[in-house]
Amino acid sequence: MRELRVIDETESGDAVAEAVREGLLAYPKTLPPWLFYDEQGSALFEQITALPEYYLTRMERELLHRHGREIAAGRDEWRRMSVVELGAGSAQKTAWLLRALDAEGRGISYLPMDISATALREAEEQLGREFPQLRLRPVLTDFMRERPTLPIDAEAQRLLLWLGSSAGNFEMEDAVKILRDASAEMREGDLLLLGLDGAPEANGRETDKKISDLLRAYDDAAGVTAAFNRNLLKRMGRELGAEFCVEQFEHEARWNGRTSCVEMHLVSKIAQSVFVRELERSFDFQAGESIHTENSRKFTRDEARALVAAAGFSTVKSWHDPDGWYGLYLGQRV
Repeated sequence: MRELRVIDETESGDAVAEAVREGLLAYPKTLPPWLFYDEQGSALFEQITALPEYYLTRMERELLHRHGREIAAGRDEWRRMSVVELGAGSAQKTAWLLRALDAEGRGISYLPMDISATALREAEEQLGREFPQLRLRPVLTDFMRERPTLPIDAEAQRLLLWLGSSAGNFEMEDAVKILRDASAEMREGDLLLLGLDGAPEANGRETDKKISDLLRAYDDAAGVTAAFNRNLLKRMGRELGAEFCVEQFEHEARWNGRTSCVEMHLVSKIAQSVFVRELERSFDFQAGESIHTENSRKFTRDEARALVAAAGFSTVKSWHDPDGWYGLYLGQRV
């Protein structure tokens, strides 16, 4: 088993406490999405990616399967490829791209970064079995708050991956900063591959996607996304001694047309006060007041290309599903 670089537990606990204090004192109340991904939250998200309503993972996997050889081809001036992935999770989708790179016959190294040790161990075990020659270096880190360090290999072209439309969880300037930080040491000719979810009925009918299609993806019939959202309350209970009555908070997905985002909220059903032992204070909620837990921005194709350009890359090519709901954007460092 390869060694994972583990975040100091005390430091991580302090970060959780500070994020909760700041978020619950804010108006309106909000919590950062990185809090979703403790062990239970990561397992629930893996379940979400298999739901029929959650089309994003399915479409992205199909695009990587269909176009992986095209993404991997034509880089003969480098002997090897170093693949670095932000928020890799269990890397099930990435395996399709690694298979295409492996078929090209070049040496591959893969550095998956994630906040979940459970997901990284699963990725390591599965990929290690399928690709015994793969140079695999999992890194347990919060790349959203800690600048990632990319491996240096003069004979390897770097490919930076940020899939799953995860860039949409951030304000545009924050997503650009994450990409710039991650690519700061990349060279001319290195590559960026972004997976981004398309906006509904955008750009004069780029797609026939409806807002109702988006909302179903974030409020599934089986209630898995609701459990994923409510796990934030349970995590605060486990780690901070927060006395939330989880049943008194309702999961809600909303469309914000001004920001082109699906928003996730936890809405208090009643007026209540919640004591958090580790913070030594209570937080008051009015009936109907919400904690805003996540934004999932949806991009027009022009906005997607603008994000690639702002990160310091020129868009080489993009691929979309037949209905134009989801896209992969390949950029080259300039």
